[in-house]
Amino acid sequence: MSALPITIPKHRGHWLLKSTLEIISGPLKFYEQTSQALQTDTFYADVLTGKAIMTANPDLIKYVLQTNQKNYPKDSGYDQLALLLGKGLVTSRGALWRKQRRIAQPAFYKKSLQNLFEAMREVAEQYLKELESKAGSIVDISQEMMSVTARIAMKSLFGAEMKGNLLEIYNCISYAQAYTTGRIFNPMSIPFTYLNGKHRKFRKHKKVLDDLLGGLITERKKSAAKHHDFLQMLLDARYEDTGQPMEHRQLLDELVTIFSAGHETSANGMSFILYQLAQSPEVVDQLRAEAADIIGDRLPLFEDISQLQYTKQVIEEGMRLFPPVWTVGRYAKEADEWNGYQIEKNMVVVNYIYNLHRHPALWESPEIFDPTRFTPEKVKARPRTHYLPFGAGPRMCIGNHFAMMEMILLLPLLVRSFDFYLIDDGSLELEPLITLRPKNGIKMRVRATKA
Repeated sequence: MSALPITIPKHRGHWLLKSTLEIISGPLKFYEQTSQALQTDTFYADVLTGKAIMTANPDLIKYVLQTNQKNYPKDSGYDQLALLLGKGLVTSRGALWRKQRRIAQPAFYKKSLQNLFEAMREVAEQYLKELESKAGSIVDISQEMMSVTARIAMKSLFGAEMKGNLLEIYNCISYAQAYTTGRIFNPMSIPFTYLNGKHRKFRKHKKVLDDLLGGLITERKKSAAKHHDFLQMLLDARYEDTGQPMEHRQLLDELVTIFSAGHETSANGMSFILYQLAQSPEVVDQLRAEAADIIGDRLPLFEDISQLQYTKQVIEEGMRLFPPVWTVGRYAKEADEWNGYQIEKNMVVVNYIYNLHRHPALWESPEIFDPTRFTPEKVKARPRTHYLPFGAGPRMCIGNHFAMMEMILLLPLLVRSFDFYLIDDGSLELEPLITLRPKNGIKMRVRATKA
């Protein structure tokens, strides 16, 4: 990796609007073009709220997210995200976050995941039958993956069947993401959202999610049956300092967070992986060979998950090229110094995970889809901070093992049963909202392999 210049270069942008319009029009394009023009992976950018550091440098990212993470809490963008997620694990800070994390963490230990796996497998089996009925037709694979992962989250984490219109829920989350992202990138627009109806529309969509998940809490509290899932664990938990259970609002925030963030990251990851596989028949052949060898014609068992090594490599390479969490924002609580460079108090540090994963000094032919990058030997030899699909440090995604288990379950079943063909030229436009999504979906023709 090339060394940073003696001083960090600065992109000034427009004399009044700074870099704001460029970032709003395309934050990934803004970073790529600016870093190329300045010939560096780290630069200052003037934004409306001051000066920010934009970086894909693995050493600086490690310093901010791990080494000196206490000085770099989540930035103000998470306050806007809290409009959707409330005070759940993604947006909460300090003592509240530590308290909630301690309560939620056991749900994602290996033994707990094993309990969740059976429900996950049941939904996957049902979904395969539904997709078979669509064989020969054209589908939006991103909506398909949203559908199955939403149902998996509901069944395995909350012990419930998916109620309501899945497309409506998909549209609710999509609008909420676009709305909050717009407020993050352009704070000046916030007052106008109360005048032009956008905030009212957001509240309407937010209510759909709250009613859906709030109803689960009410039903479960009335039920005498005990369940072995995430919802039951939160209901049974008691805070160490007070001995009190979680209040309804906090419980709802955690459910909205784990449902919204949890199923969508897996869905986007799977969508981009199937997009890559449609252009990589040799990888599909290897996936099918591994599936035939380990699971044959049956459904995977929990113990099979750790044996599907090539499947895991394909998923990891897919998330390298298209990480669902494409950026992580932090700010300097106090003035700091890193490698001789000054980081002012309250300065925002934007860590570009998407560009870290495509950094030409870290990855050979970084634009090429190559699952052999993630053989156990290569993973062991590579610094961990070169690959951060679930973030890093104490705020690393709590559901990373759940998401990986879900994708390792789904992928061999899908490629074993179906062929996926891209429609038209297969062009892909990215939409970097809270998560990285395919902007206009991914249209594919699905055909049964036995047809």
